[in-house]
Amino acid sequence: MRKLLYYHLLLFLIIAVNAENDYFDLLQDEFEAKPTGQVRRFYITVEEEIWDYASEMDPNLNVPGEKFSFILIAHFYLQSTDANMLGTRYYKALYHEYKDSSFTEKKKRFSWQGNMGPILRAEVGDIIQVYFWNRASRDYTIHPHGIFYEFEMEGAIFKGAYEESSIGPNQNYTYTWNVLPRAGPGPNDGNSIVWGYHSHVYETDIYAGLYGAIVVYKTGSILNDQVVTSLFVSDENLSPYIAKTMSTLRPDLDKTKYDETQLYKANQFSCVNGLISSAPKDLIVKNNSVDWHLLGWGTYWDVRFIKWESSEVSLNGDTVDYIRLMPASFYTATVKPAKDHGQFKFGALDNEKEGMIMKYKVSV
Repeated sequence: MRKLLYYHLLLFLIIAVNAENDYFDLLQDEFEAKPTGQVRRFYITVEEEIWDYASEMDPNLNVPGEKFSFILIAHFYLQSTDANMLGTRYYKALYHEYKDSSFTEKKKRFSWQGNMGPILRAEVGDIIQVYFWNRASRDYTIHPHGIFYEFEMEGAIFKGAYEESSIGPNQNYTYTWNVLPRAGPGPNDGNSIVWGYHSHVYETDIYAGLYGAIVVYKTGSILNDQVVTSLFVSDENLSPYIAKTMSTLRPDLDKTKYDETQLYKANQFSCVNGLISSAPKDLIVKNNSVDWHLLGWGTYWDVRFIKWESSEVSLNGDTVDYIRLMPASFYTATVKPAKDHGQFKFGALDNEKEGMIMKYKVSV
């Protein structure tokens, strides 16, 4: 069976720089080794539904006397009584996790997770098995970053791809991925690091709403109290559901009132986990250090400088003022609040009006 060596670029660089050391054999031994950890099973669906980007909006952002309850660059808000306003509700395809193979009871997710898919947690040496059921009306997949998979488990479409790489409507597929040591934390990391996953039938699948996180822990250190955040501009203009949204949720929109640039920008949301200017009640950080995972998606305009208000932040053991988040990049920061209580901001603080802000509470 052909194997995809997801570290092929790293291997090339290692061999090119230091050819006399046989790193390739070391990596090959790792790929061939059998996992010795647990089998972590996840029951994941794709389901089509209406998502509201403002569902966790900070109520303190209301501006008395303004036409809109909160002014966000180029956006027309749902709270307005004007029937021509675009609003914040859109048809999406979202990942959901169920408790078992019966797919009858959904697992509850935190409010701060927004529309980000389930967080898949595993330790080094484990096997991840995803029982996938596509309940949507289009072909979708799950494509992981960072962890090892066989060719038919990649979940990506390209020339010569495996015949079942794309999972059709109401079809099932089981993905099996190995969590090798190189997918886990390194010497300068903490107990965990983050990778991402997304549908990969089309390059625009993330704009349909299909993205999520894989958190890999050192052996014996798995936890569930960490924060995981995806930050990017969710461009509804590139979503396969934009036509349905406009015809179903915006039937009275008078497009003649706006130029094309206004309409295009109104369908773009700078968000954290699919939420704009949010203050989720359940995003509570204890007054000590917490691992805070960052995932960058999107395209060239998604280069962001991520900051935390009133917190000390370290990355790879070094204290930093911000983290430069690039598309398709993943970081794990250690965040220690400077105060023992209060509510503070996180996100692209330099461009707060765009909405890529999420508030977190600190408690003892």
